[in-house]
Amino acid sequence: ARNTAPSGALVVSKSPSSGQYSTVQAAVNALPDDGSEQTIFIETGTLTIRTGTYDEQVYIDRSGMLTIMGETANTANYESNVVTISNSLSAASAGSDDASGTLRVHKDDFALYNVNVKNTFGQGSQALALSAYGTNHGYYGSGFYSYQDTVLAEQGAQYYGYCYIEGAVDFIFGQHGFAFFQRSTIASVGPGAITADGPASKTDGLFVINESTIEQSSAATEDLTGLVYLGRPWTEYATVAYTSCTLGSIINSAGWEVWSSSEPNTEDVTFVEYDNGGAGSEGTRASFATKLTSNAGYTAAAVLGSDWTSWVDQGYVDQ
Repeated sequence: ARNTAPSGALVVSKSPSSGQYSTVQAAVNALPDDGSEQTIFIETGTLTIRTGTYDEQVYIDRSGMLTIMGETANTANYESNVVTISNSLSAASAGSDDASGTLRVHKDDFALYNVNVKNTFGQGSQALALSAYGTNHGYYGSGFYSYQDTVLAEQGAQYYGYCYIEGAVDFIFGQHGFAFFQRSTIASVGPGAITADGPASKTDGLFVINESTIEQSSAATEDLTGLVYLGRPWTEYATVAYTSCTLGSIINSAGWEVWSSSEPNTEDVTFVEYDNGGAGSEGTRASFATKLTSNAGYTAAAVLGSDWTSWVDQGYVDQ
């Protein structure tokens, strides 16, 4: 459990007392921008005020390591999360994908624990929950909810452990990110492709989803059997791997789909699977996809770099 703030942390509360903050952004703005290591703890409030939902958009660009922790009865995963940052903003209204994000992290060296992040806009436009621009990002036991473009892993090395990611269309996407999703639940709320990777070259980005469960969200309003794809290529250099995952029946037997009929983007894609199980792992895959006999090249070290154990919380890796 994590019910109290670590020593020295700035505290955000629904019922703030002296020295505390009523919004997450206010706490971020109060941080010294001197490169020092800082922590923000978000609580639900008093016994009479325990909604735990902060309706705001949060932007972070301060220097130095920053850790944000949410109050929870169980730090091991997202299931006991009681703290939520929520906003409703479309990219069409905001002016860009990034500008629509509920949580916008424009910095290196960042960690988020046990916080749910939601963009409640719904269908009709891209609407990000998380916009992550930076390297050495760790997301642990957190939940990310939207419909289209939920998580933007745009650049740098990023680790997602024991998280929940929900969406329908291209809801894990980016152009230059090296992202490793481990032991997480990825849930589709509507038909569409889960990933949309868009690197400018074969060495410009990589998404690996490892030891995770791919399933239909309880919020889905229709049966999604066979209506979901593992990914589609935003550019022809898209590189995505699913390794040792459990793929539910929502996954179409082709596994992967083209970007569009007029622009398939399949000339140089790397769409691979290794050691997956479940009903969605069966069937004849698309001609531009491959099933591997080894996960070489798609391990955490291969994706995040040889120094990954120095900045990824190994307690989540080894649970």
